[in-house]
Amino acid sequence: MRWRWPMGVVTFALVASVLWTPGALTARADSNLPDDRATASQQLASASSEAGAASTSGAPTSSGVAPNPVHAPDDQPESGTRAGSAGNGNAPAEDHVVRVLVIGSSVARGWKDPTGGGYLHRTFTALSSLTPVTYDVIDKAEPGKGVLSIRDTYVNWLDTYEPQIVCIAWGGLDDLYQHTPLEVYDAQVKWQIEEALDHHAIVMLVTTPVSKASYTTYRVAQQRLMQSEIQVANSFHNPNVYVFNLFDQMKAYLRDHHENVQPLMNDSWHPNSKGHALAAQLLVKDILAKFPVTAPVFKAGPSTSSGHTEGGSAS
Repeated sequence: MRWRWPMGVVTFALVASVLWTPGALTARADSNLPDDRATASQQLASASSEAGAASTSGAPTSSGVAPNPVHAPDDQPESGTRAGSAGNGNAPAEDHVVRVLVIGSSVARGWKDPTGGGYLHRTFTALSSLTPVTYDVIDKAEPGKGVLSIRDTYVNWLDTYEPQIVCIAWGGLDDLYQHTPLEVYDAQVKWQIEEALDHHAIVMLVTTPVSKASYTTYRVAQQRLMQSEIQVANSFHNPNVYVFNLFDQMKAYLRDHHENVQPLMNDSWHPNSKGHALAAQLLVKDILAKFPVTAPVFKAGPSTSSGHTEGGSAS
């Protein structure tokens, strides 16, 4: 008997089994699954219920505006082990450990996902399981902060941690709430990419997961902001700059599967565990398709190629 799989189900099932995340939103295999896959689907459905129960605290606001606190909790530790931070710079480590510096705000930090640590933590954990590389995340995302907040610290982080990858994952809502001008936002993202490349780090520009505010208060403004930062990244025409347009992919997924964003939200600005899990599954699938996960090495020298930054246009 031949097993038939709908398009994309194989990849999603693999990622879901590694992430151990809610599968009810993403695993849509047909009824002819073999027994072992059926068992995995049942386990994922159980995990979905547990994640939903664990993320019901914090009622969404009706206005769609839920500004982040200005400061992160003082006792919140950095994520990551800083493996190899005193090692050989940006060259691939002998033990296949790749350092990733994450910059962003509360969603990038993983707020409201007590079971998984956030979509980026889930993503790099999955990639560490699915590939020979261990992705060691140094998480400098901070709730309530916008693109201007790291002007005085970013270069020092690059010098100190010598990351092979810089993951730029601003959510945009803090900057919209703080009325950061679009040209200022773009200039900072451009500068952050330039500095990462100058330090021979690969850049992963990841647009943010959607929130309730993406469909209400900041429906137009956040879409414009995400599209603008994609254009900034594309303008480098550099094979070391990768764009992962999670924002539009998540919107398209919810639209195509007739899902509502509300069950994925903890509040108006932050996904719950289910929302982070779905975002991670979409992002892992995109990374596995476009990024050299088994051997991420900075490509030295000028390039006129647009590289891997295509596909960033809005849906």
